[in-house]
Amino acid sequence: MADEKSDKIKENVFLSPECPVEKVTVYSDRAEVCRQIHTNVVKGVNEIVLKQLPASIDSDSIRVEGTGQATIAEVTFQRKYTTPNEADISSKERELERELETQINDLKREKDQIEARQNVLNKQWKLLENFGDTMSKSTKNKSTSLDSANVQNVTHFLHMYKDEGSKLETTRLEMDEQLSKLVKRIGAATSNLSELRANRRHQTESRECTIVLESEGEHKVSLGVSYVVSQASWTPSYDLRLFTGEGVLKIMYYGQITQTTGEDWKDAKLFLSTASPSIGGMVPLLGTAVLSTQRPISYVTRSRSFQKSRISTYAPVRSWCRNPAGRFEDLMESFGPMPFVETKVTESTTSTSYEIARQTSIPSDNLPHKVSVGIFDVKPKLEYITIPKVEPRAYLQAKVTNNSVFTLLPGATSIFLDNSFVAKAEIKLVSPGEEFLCSLGVDPAVKVIYKPLKKFKASTGLISKTTNTTYEQVVEIKNTHEYSIDIVLKLQVPRSSDDKIKVTLLVPSLDLKHPKRNTNPHITKQYHVVWKLDLAKQVTREITLKYTVDHPPQQETYLTEAFEKE
Repeated sequence: MADEKSDKIKENVFLSPECPVEKVTVYSDRAEVCRQIHTNVVKGVNEIVLKQLPASIDSDSIRVEGTGQATIAEVTFQRKYTTPNEADISSKERELERELETQINDLKREKDQIEARQNVLNKQWKLLENFGDTMSKSTKNKSTSLDSANVQNVTHFLHMYKDEGSKLETTRLEMDEQLSKLVKRIGAATSNLSELRANRRHQTESRECTIVLESEGEHKVSLGVSYVVSQASWTPSYDLRLFTGEGVLKIMYYGQITQTTGEDWKDAKLFLSTASPSIGGMVPLLGTAVLSTQRPISYVTRSRSFQKSRISTYAPVRSWCRNPAGRFEDLMESFGPMPFVETKVTESTTSTSYEIARQTSIPSDNLPHKVSVGIFDVKPKLEYITIPKVEPRAYLQAKVTNNSVFTLLPGATSIFLDNSFVAKAEIKLVSPGEEFLCSLGVDPAVKVIYKPLKKFKASTGLISKTTNTTYEQVVEIKNTHEYSIDIVLKLQVPRSSDDKIKVTLLVPSLDLKHPKRNTNPHITKQYHVVWKLDLAKQVTREITLKYTVDHPPQQETYLTEAFEKE
């Protein structure tokens, strides 16, 4: 009898929201969740059923690993639909449903009453109009000479028609407005009732994972069930804090996690991955481009998707948990005044994964939740840049080398100067060891004045006359700081695209045939004249750009601006 009993299947049921989260790996468009199950198995076949899996689950992604003396024989996934049981409906839901039904019935009765009053009003209008027609016909049949009695009757009728018509029209407009509001309220209440019933029907869908274990005896086992869910993502963000006294730039790297998977991740070990699973690993195909004089015919193809219910069978249970208790240990203890914990960085051939040091809870609320990826200090080389034609301001830039182990992904940055917020900006992709420019916003203590452009016209030549226009642009820069600064100034010289138009640079004097010989200032291939200036404290300096444009007098010149990469 004992052997017969041991051959029976033992079933253990677990609810997914109640199983502790071991770890969560968040990608740019999804997440992989790993939950723990601790249970006992008996000799023979054991069924572990994990219920209430989230609706956003990818059923093909379910994987099971574990520790203990047992073998995973089978892993299956099922979607079950059950008829709603009246006993399972909460009293609050039933009360809300009754309230909505009563509200809809009351509104419909009120709507019927207004429509009945509208019918009466329409009859009154018709009666008034018929009476007016009768009065008009009676007047026409009488003598054209109207006596005082007839005039009085007509006048009295017109006043009555005006008063009664005005009252009827006012009442009609009021009833139309009431009816319109009632229709909207009935529609809203009906929509709420439909949504309540639809949600109830949706809640009857059950998503279950069944794990079949075979064991030679009674043992304790720990299982790790992992699955991928959609509607989860993370994006990088940064705080850049420049401390001018120490000459240090602190870069604080954060991850903004958002999820609406339908389940909360409580006290989870988080990993942020730069991989993009949605892109796939297959190399895309490049078709052949064909030109034709006929319009191609497009065909619409339909495809069917089949739901797989069976997941591949796995080998005997192998080590999965990091310790026998199945919990991750804290990576760092706090010593001293509020230190920052380290983040472990794991790199593969195609992606990077950041292990967040502290366990975090991320609810399914569609709100961004910030976690700290890391913080590191760099020694920036500070430099100002101004492009006064576009914006007469001095922008502070830091030339920085990423001396950390982190790959800085493109993201938004908040810039602080000596603990004061100054601006927001964007950061581009930066690999470890790579040098990059970091914008630190506008410094109002460096004043830039872009003075009005001066123009001087003249005509040259006796036979073949040309119009000669001289342009002079002056820029004034004042450093009000108590220390010297380096600033880059960029001004623009027009470039001719027509042989009939000739541009000659007068000031500064540069070798345009051999631009590489120019050092400071110099001219770029985009015809930007660039000065690198060293301004001492409380110093003002003027820079002049002067050039001439020669063209035929009967032709106008038009200036357009194209943006090219420098």
